[in-house]
Amino acid sequence: MRFVMLMGGLVAALMTASLSPGNAAEDEIRVFGPIQSVEGKTITARNADGTSVSFEVSGRLVSNQPIALNEMTPGMSVALDTIAEGERLVVTHVHTQSWARGPGANATRPLVSDPSVTRHLGRIAEITPIEGGVRMKVIHEGGQSEVVVDILDTVPILYHNREEPDAALQVGNIVMASVSPDENGRMASGFVTVEVGDAAPIVIPD
Repeated sequence: MRFVMLMGGLVAALMTASLSPGNAAEDEIRVFGPIQSVEGKTITARNADGTSVSFEVSGRLVSNQPIALNEMTPGMSVALDTIAEGERLVVTHVHTQSWARGPGANATRPLVSDPSVTRHLGRIAEITPIEGGVRMKVIHEGGQSEVVVDILDTVPILYHNREEPDAALQVGNIVMASVSPDENGRMASGFVTVEVGDAAPIVIPD
């Protein structure tokens, strides 16, 4: 069995979990499964329902790697999910990445799957240790707002999106992607998560 690393220990990878449909176009296919074949940047993967999907990796290729709270630094791009409990924000999901998001990224939005949860996108401005975790100040995308949250070392989902070379596209590795026709009608995905080592793609709610 493959495993993914989350803060607080190892948990079984969500091999058959379905991704939230969100507001994806009708012709979009959500893929989560092992690679069956590789030809250049075109791969065929077996989806959770047993069907095979072929598509081109046309953009960024990443893996979800473990990261400790004390490894997060100012300047990192970050995504947070929070739930309001009175005046307190409880953080349920954190992931970081080393590259900046493109213009037009949402500063905050409710999740499609659970509107009581708010997703925050931005950059870490300050991070300081507290008992059992860290206090993080995040400047939202666009720079017009900010949020300060306490993230405990028991946060359920915590990882870092690490960019990977095309060599990570190997038969047997698990991939996760949203696939749809490109301008030429070919199935493609501009953001693909691939298993590297024992760190398989982590499914998060949308």
